[in-house]
Amino acid sequence: MLFVLFVLAPCLTLGCRSETPRASTCPAGFRADDARAEAILAKLGEVPAGARARDQALAKGGVSFCFGRIGVSSVTTSGAVLIDEALGTEEAAARVGHLLTHVAEGLRVEPRSGEDESCEVITERALAAESAALSLELGLRRAFGVGSSARVRYEFEGAYWEAPEAAREGLVLDYLRTHPDGAPGIDALASGYARRCREARDAASAR
Repeated sequence: MLFVLFVLAPCLTLGCRSETPRASTCPAGFRADDARAEAILAKLGEVPAGARARDQALAKGGVSFCFGRIGVSSVTTSGAVLIDEALGTEEAAARVGHLLTHVAEGLRVEPRSGEDESCEVITERALAAESAALSLELGLRRAFGVGSSARVRYEFEGAYWEAPEAAREGLVLDYLRTHPDGAPGIDALASGYARRCREARDAASAR
């Protein structure tokens, strides 16, 4: 998952009829599909946590949706939510709820000018945000009935639901720490965030 900067601001609140956000520019191999985007947004509205992530994200400036073939649906820094077109509406909605959480809350891995936090601290904070977002995604998958037909299967999903509720997010965080270069359904989050932080710090030092 890559953090996003926002593109469009459609009317999508609890007090008005929604209008599907339109992609400004989809990257090669992806296309806009208003009907599918609208179905995903509507599905998110069926669960309070999903509706909250959706509305908070779109209130900040909106997102654009692009559909194509991608191993892990993600959000790009150019402002497009890249959704695997092979996902069913329920599974796609759960994943989009995860991604919109990052849009709503922000996920920064580049150190600010003059900031003395280490890249290890910044990366750990980003992984904690990922753990929270993945926990939301798992909850939405269960609420939407995503089961044996799921295209993406997380290795920790079974253990997550077997663990006490208070321990679940920590279980995901531990998994991300021990799989820095990725795993089924998971990008190389830890190593990727650490690299971006180091590159940004090196570039700032060179100026």
